[in-house]
Amino acid sequence: MIETIPPLRRACLPAFAILLCLGPPALFGQEQTPQPEIWPSRQSGQWVWVAPRTDLSPAGVEAAFARMINEATAYVESRTSGVVFLPRKFRLTEGSAKKRRLYKERPEKAGDLRFTCEWQSGYLNQDRGQTYAYIPLDAVRGIDLHYMPRMRERFAKAPEGRNWVVNVFADTRYSFFFSLEDTARLFISALASTLEQRGLKLSFSRTGLMWENITLAQAADMGRAAEGVLVTRVAAGSPADRAGVRPLDVVLEVNGEKVKNYSHLALLLDGLAPGTRAAFKLLRRLKPPDALPGPCPWEPLSVEMEAR
Repeated sequence: MIETIPPLRRACLPAFAILLCLGPPALFGQEQTPQPEIWPSRQSGQWVWVAPRTDLSPAGVEAAFARMINEATAYVESRTSGVVFLPRKFRLTEGSAKKRRLYKERPEKAGDLRFTCEWQSGYLNQDRGQTYAYIPLDAVRGIDLHYMPRMRERFAKAPEGRNWVVNVFADTRYSFFFSLEDTARLFISALASTLEQRGLKLSFSRTGLMWENITLAQAADMGRAAEGVLVTRVAAGSPADRAGVRPLDVVLEVNGEKVKNYSHLALLLDGLAPGTRAAFKLLRRLKPPDALPGPCPWEPLSVEMEAR
């Protein structure tokens, strides 16, 4: 049996075929594609200023590690982010024979921070075991401290209630989770002291600023040339924070010299002697980027910052 198509339905078929050719946007309205963000989004956590001690004795370093174990500090590595580690013992080692040969004039530089730990993985942390891991001290290139009130949005495997995060950047990134700020800062001082005793240096931000180059889209939104650099983060309690610098400020000049780009600002800041004050010329956005659409006024301002 062959079904006949009523005249009205026959008339609609060509139009429907055209809509199918045009695709879903023509059928259901304009497709909603997310617009690329011109300005960096706000961070949920707070980067915190650190000026660690480097004079802890070996006994003081051991006491700091013991305190971490007593307070059930945990950590994750960026290369194994689905596993959480619970250190049970820390010790400083001499490093491998190959490393000691590499530093034959200064074998103490070959040392490692080694820890025995329990590991947990799986959806409910049902998979468990024991292992040891180590951080090669000569690979440590930076360390920072953050307070993250919604920490598990970033680190889903981290234990509850440990909102102080110390990131150690070495052969990979190690993120240690602490319940107490004092213990987190003590760990940073212990690591900085250990490196100092071995003739290795640990770099910290001298100003408490993070920045990036101005993009063409940002310059267009500002209505000016792509000059200076954009401040993306300011560490709480840092010289930049005390001077009044805010995220999304644009640094135009330092001590009267125009800032060209990211690396140029780094050179200018590195050239400041500790304890001196530097004059910064800034532009400040007068409303948040997501508040209202359309152009936004910017105001020039000047601040003085003490170099550390």
